Amino acid sequence: MTQPRINAKLEVERKDRIHNDLSAAAHHLKKRIDKALAPDCDREGVGLDIMAGITMLGFTFEAYLNFVGPLRVEGWNERASGKDKREAVWKALGLTWEPEQRPASTILQLITVRNMMAHGQAVTVRKEWVAQGTDGELQGLLRNYQTEFDKLTTPEFFAQAYEDVEAVWRMLLDAGKISVIDTFTTGMSGMTFLSHAE
Repeated sequence: MTQPRINAKLEVERKDRIHNDLSAAAHHLKKRIDKALAPDCDREGVGLDIMAGITMLGFTFEAYLNFVGPLRVEGWNERASGKDKREAVWKALGLTWEPEQRPASTILQLITVRNMMAHGQAVTVRKEWVAQGTDGELQGLLRNYQTEFDKLTTPEFFAQAYEDVEAVWRMLLDAGKISVIDTFTTGMSGMTFLSHAE
C-alpha cells in the first residue's frame, strides 16, 4: 500500500559531543593493544595501534578543552593554540598546571608525539658516544637506541597517557562543576502533521 503524501513540520535537535567519539576510539584501541600484548597473542600491527591510540588521546585531550572552555571560560577562543586553550581552562577553573608532575607531564609528552605525527616531519638523528663493554653488549646498545619518537610510542607510554587523559577529564568535570550527563551526545526529533499534500 502506498503511503499518502503529507505536509509536515520536521524538527531535529542534536548536541554532538565529539570528545565522546574520540575517547571511545582511544578506548577501543586500548582494548586492542591490551589484547595484543597478552602472553601468546599475535602482536602484528600493535605498534600501529599504539600510534593511532596516541593520536586519538591527543585529539581527546583537546576536545575535552573545547568542551569545557565554552562552558567555563569567558570569551572562549576556539581558534587559540592548544597551550592557550589549556591555560585559559586551567585559570578559569582555578587549577594549577604542574608540568613536572603527572598528569601534566604526560599530557605534554602526548602533545609532543601527537605533533610529531600530525606534522610528519622527517627527523635525522646523529649521535656519537664512547661506551665500554663486550662486542655483544655494544651491539645491543646500538640496536636498542631509541629516538624521542620511539620512547613515546611504547605500550607503557600509551597506557600512562590513557590513564592521565582520563584523570584530567575527571578533574576538569569536578573543578568545572559539570555533570557527566551533560557531557553526553544527545538528540531528539519530531514530526508534526500539517495537512495532506495535494
